[in-house]
Amino acid sequence: MLLLVLVGGSALLWQAALRARDRAVHASRQLCAQAGVQFLDQSVSLRRLALVRLRSGGFALRRHYSFEVSTDGANRHPGSLQFDGERLENFSLPLRADDPGLASVARLH
Repeated sequence: MLLLVLVGGSALLWQAALRARDRAVHASRQLCAQAGVQFLDQSVSLRRLALVRLRSGGFALRRHYSFEVSTDGANRHPGSLQFDGERLENFSLPLRADDPGLASVARLH
């Protein structure tokens, strides 16, 4: 009976991890489209996993994902996402040099 519970629990954890990665791929595609960069190779991969306390007082898994993008079709740049539970908390994408609006924002920071 214990073996069955362990196998069932493992299957549920695996399924939850796959759903989380699918959310990360979907978010990466949307962010790349909005930024005008090309999402490369379905390259989303989990880099870090940690248990964190949320502002609401509960706990959630913090997942850091990395992926690659191209600004001109010939280069590769890193991008990243951070999810706390199911919520996208933070992301990082390169700026396109040919977009003057984005370049001026980058100089301000």
